Amino acid sequence: MTAADLAPAAPRGLVRRAVPVLFPLAVATGIGFALHDRIGDLADLVVRPGAVPYLLGALAANAGAVLLSMVTWRTLLGDLGPKVPGAAATRIFFTSFLSKYLPGAVWGVLAQVRMGRAVGVPGPVMVAVFLLNLMAAVLTGLTIGPVAAPWTLGGDAWWLLLPAAVTVACAVRPGLINSLAALGARLTRRPAPTAAASDGGMRRAMASAAASWAVSGLHLWALAVMLGAPAAKALPVCVGGFALATAAASLVVFLPDGWGAREAVLMLALSAVLPWQAAAAAAVASRVVCTLSEVLVGGTALLVTRVSGRPTAAS
Repeated sequence: MTAADLAPAAPRGLVRRAVPVLFPLAVATGIGFALHDRIGDLADLVVRPGAVPYLLGALAANAGAVLLSMVTWRTLLGDLGPKVPGAAATRIFFTSFLSKYLPGAVWGVLAQVRMGRAVGVPGPVMVAVFLLNLMAAVLTGLTIGPVAAPWTLGGDAWWLLLPAAVTVACAVRPGLINSLAALGARLTRRPAPTAAASDGGMRRAMASAAASWAVSGLHLWALAVMLGAPAAKALPVCVGGFALATAAASLVVFLPDGWGAREAVLMLALSAVLPWQAAAAAAVASRVVCTLSEVLVGGTALLVTRVSGRPTAAS
């Protein structure tokens, strides 16, 4: 073997060693961007009389939703691929999950493919898990969204029933989601998934995704009630509005975690139960609460898997 043969290997090895260091730094920068100039807004809410229980409840609700979203992903991983140890699966999920704070949607799937291969899951299977998980989340989110429509869009909300009809069709024939994932891959110029989920696996994933949306909406409800919204009327508005806003914003792939797009939809929904100024405050507080809870849950999970001595080989 000549020196020329060895030359290309050096840069590749350098990149492999640099990625585990640079990737967390990039994610931390993205999280800092999401929180910058927002902590002060949250501090203003904390000092409101009686606000702390609502804020803690909001944090707990979104933390529970994050864990349910991991259940969705692990359901699909277990259905499509070889068995992966719990610690390794947790590390893969949360590394990919926190990468949403980077611009572009490619980082999550790249993290899953790289770390999945390290524990014996083929790259095409990880791509399929990523796409099917995304489809399950978006479809169920757009389906729960119409719950808020009567208060926000009135008679113009009929078009929101279209994604609900698609979701019902996919629940009856889950194989349709595999086809939709293949179509989405073509539209985004990504390789089509070569693995398909079983009907039972897809239904279980959709059920846990819907549960995740329902629980996550409770954090917005707590914030809205704290700011003076009527509790009974605000519940469907907040659950449906948050699901619709987040699912729609997830399609805006060039913004980290749909930054800005989600707030615009949230303010429109919340204006049905709050004045515009309070709706804006709730939307901003929602961003901060979600970011903090996601970082706390994800960071704790990654720390526990590392301390336990069972991280993935990719780490």
